[in-house]
Amino acid sequence: MTISTPVTIRDPSPRARPTITTKNLTIRYGDKVALRDVSLTFEPCTITAILGPSGSGKTSLLASLNRLTDLIPSCRVDGSVRIDDMDVFERNTDVVELRHRVGMIFQRPNLFPMTIRRNLELPLREHGHRNQNFLDEKIERMLVEVGLWDEVKDRLERSALTLSGGQQQRLCLARALVLEPDVLLLDEPCSALDPISTSIVEELLVRLRTKCTLIVVTHNLAQAGRISDKSALLWSEGDGGRLIEAGETRVMFDSPREGLTEAYLKGKVG
Repeated sequence: MTISTPVTIRDPSPRARPTITTKNLTIRYGDKVALRDVSLTFEPCTITAILGPSGSGKTSLLASLNRLTDLIPSCRVDGSVRIDDMDVFERNTDVVELRHRVGMIFQRPNLFPMTIRRNLELPLREHGHRNQNFLDEKIERMLVEVGLWDEVKDRLERSALTLSGGQQQRLCLARALVLEPDVLLLDEPCSALDPISTSIVEELLVRLRTKCTLIVVTHNLAQAGRISDKSALLWSEGDGGRLIEAGETRVMFDSPREGLTEAYLKGKVG
């Protein structure tokens, strides 16, 4: 099923954050099409859940938004991705600045094998911050933001790898947030976590919606229903993931327009 015109995901109270738009986005790995002709608009300060079965192109969509696709030699991207006036795949786009604006959280925590403090300090130093008072204040503020400060304030010089899985994922969030991104991409951020850690991360994501735009890939329909404002369903029948339906999560879950969406949400397919 192909949707020929862009599906706009609207925010009822937009803030001074960028709008992200994909138009006829097609992603190939060698001869294999992972995503085909996907047009979507994500407006500021919303949480959008990207849904669909494995192989429908969800992670490829996320990776294109900050050009992590560049890291895959066989990958080719056609169509366009724009962040306001920035053409993401234009030859002269500053990829370092792009990834500053558009952060990424992966399925499993990917902390550096160094101290808790150093994990947060390193990206700040790489972007030119050297004043230690500034660094200390920023690190504390980010750890408070993700609910970790009271848990780790007395062991900042210990390895980040000694933290629990849920704590590590929250530290990854703090590390992404330390650069104050406009957009945060999250690829199954809770799939490796226990229910209590999942609940903590979900509450954090909902709070972060006031600060940046979040786009979350998840297989967990209940999670999408709990945290997202908008949802988009991707589906593949062997020729690349296509956009089936997108809109407000509550409306889409209660009254889907497409029969395939209804079948997926009811667990009949996928």
